[in-house]
Amino acid sequence: ILPNAYYSIGLMSGTSMDGVDASFILSDGITIHDIISSVSIPYPKPLIKNVKDLMVSFANKEFNRNKFIRVSDELSELNLSAVNKIIDITNQVKINPDLIGYHGQTIFHSPEDTVTFQIGNPQYLTDRLKVPVVSDFRMCDILNGGEGAPLTPIYHRAKITIDQGIPVAIVNIGGISNITYLNGENIEAFDCGPGNCIIDDLCREYYNIPFDDKGKIASSGKIDHDFVNNILGDEFFNKRPPKSLDRNYFHKYIPSIHGISNDKITSFSYLTACAIVNAIESFDVMPHKIVLTGGGSKNRYIINKINEISGVGVSIMEDFGFSSQYVEAEAFAYLAIRCFRGLPITFPTTTGIDIPMSGGKIYNPS
Repeated sequence: ILPNAYYSIGLMSGTSMDGVDASFILSDGITIHDIISSVSIPYPKPLIKNVKDLMVSFANKEFNRNKFIRVSDELSELNLSAVNKIIDITNQVKINPDLIGYHGQTIFHSPEDTVTFQIGNPQYLTDRLKVPVVSDFRMCDILNGGEGAPLTPIYHRAKITIDQGIPVAIVNIGGISNITYLNGENIEAFDCGPGNCIIDDLCREYYNIPFDDKGKIASSGKIDHDFVNNILGDEFFNKRPPKSLDRNYFHKYIPSIHGISNDKITSFSYLTACAIVNAIESFDVMPHKIVLTGGGSKNRYIINKINEISGVGVSIMEDFGFSSQYVEAEAFAYLAIRCFRGLPITFPTTTGIDIPMSGGKIYNPS
């Protein structure tokens, strides 16, 4: 038995809002000893609509308590199903989790207003599973002056072993894209711009499909360079890191784009690539390698544009023998262990907090 090691299941519903990813790991919160299994459960279409409606309500400072409770309960049931599914898979080896790391679904994130809100019911999960659940990962950081995001950089450092003196950029392209820059012991991170969120929303609106598979739609259209350059002048891009984004921050630009549907998707896909490359070029020493993870790492159009604009070799997590889809779920299993052990999860160079700080709230069965 490894000292201070825990079997932990991480549950993640990202800004792509496509479902729940669950990963089962063994770790002491420092070294990843084993990744045991992972599963995914997609959101039903009505749930996606309900979550989006809640996001709009929160942004407009409106609150429907009954709808909030109903959606929260539905999400909790889906997360419970994901845990039970992963326990069933591992039943042959008779491993039970010591901990659950439950992120919940972000419906509003505004560090300047000292608010981040993830919907879901961790107490319900711990009562049903009889296992401690760690949740509310972001609030401690925000209350102490941090951005509350991104949280995965410390896991990226544990996952990607790099040669000394060779800087690497790990870019997670979820609904929002964020970057982790590793150079020796140095770790820097921030949200760099939109990821898939607008592309996915346009795919649902125009094509009734959840995402642009392999970037095929983007590859068929034309870029509106004036439109993209206008967005790149947004104040967010001029703000110095650390910085973070709400999922819907860039949606204000959708009404001002003209043209046919595939051209719109092309322009927003190109914007995602440009924002990522601008973030990469902001570091004093350019990374020798870019490693992509998240749903956007499957988008050939975005990959090719990042490579073309930056001139840096682009890899994906699969090139290192890992799964792009489950990195964030694994990360919250890992962060739960760090929280449980009182180890820091946020740092001055990742969220802007003054000192490294642990976080999360531990829920125990009633």
